[in-house]
Amino acid sequence: MRNARSFVLAVVAVMVAACADGGPTSPAGESPSFGVVGTEAQIRHQELKQQLATERARLKRERELGKEDFEIAEREWKAYREQLKRSKKLKDGWVVELLRCHPRPFEGDAEIIGPDGGTLHIGEHQLVIPRGALTEEQLIVAEATTSSLVDVEFSPEGLQFQRPAQLTVSYKNCDVPAGVDLRLVYLGVGNRVLEWPSSDDDRTTSEVTGEIHHFSRYAVAY
Repeated sequence: MRNARSFVLAVVAVMVAACADGGPTSPAGESPSFGVVGTEAQIRHQELKQQLATERARLKRERELGKEDFEIAEREWKAYREQLKRSKKLKDGWVVELLRCHPRPFEGDAEIIGPDGGTLHIGEHQLVIPRGALTEEQLIVAEATTSSLVDVEFSPEGLQFQRPAQLTVSYKNCDVPAGVDLRLVYLGVGNRVLEWPSSDDDRTTSEVTGEIHHFSRYAVAY
């Protein structure tokens, strides 16, 4: 009887020691893991969602505030057209650097886009970011302000893509001089053309589509 009791106590002692050492199923030198509440990627995603809600609310306000800008741009456009008629420059093929069109109301879009890619729609314009272009999630914001120029601005400014994104810009309702090829251009301060990305002009849809490797502001020119 005494031997049986001693054997039981010995077994219990071995089990307690095993538990204290991390258990027989735990690899040597490792402590048991009980999980971490929220990974770094999850925390970043939640932060981006909050920023996304803020940006979408701002874009909504911009649309409302942009109504007055649209009326101003309309008047400027009419004056521009009258000037062209008087000078007959449009008929004679007058070439300007940046294409000018009938003003459009403010348009904007915002999305959280990560390594899987995604698409933004900015009125009649579109940006397609392919899979693998981004290494982590980003809050992408696109704005087409009310102007006679055909341009779209993206943020975060300076964002680089691992693979080129495809930007399609619509120039419907524009006066395009005959015999010119429309191109996508990257604009700097003061509407200065900094780059001419590879692009194609589709006259059947009145759209210019090009590959861009970074942000932020692009326009149609010839």
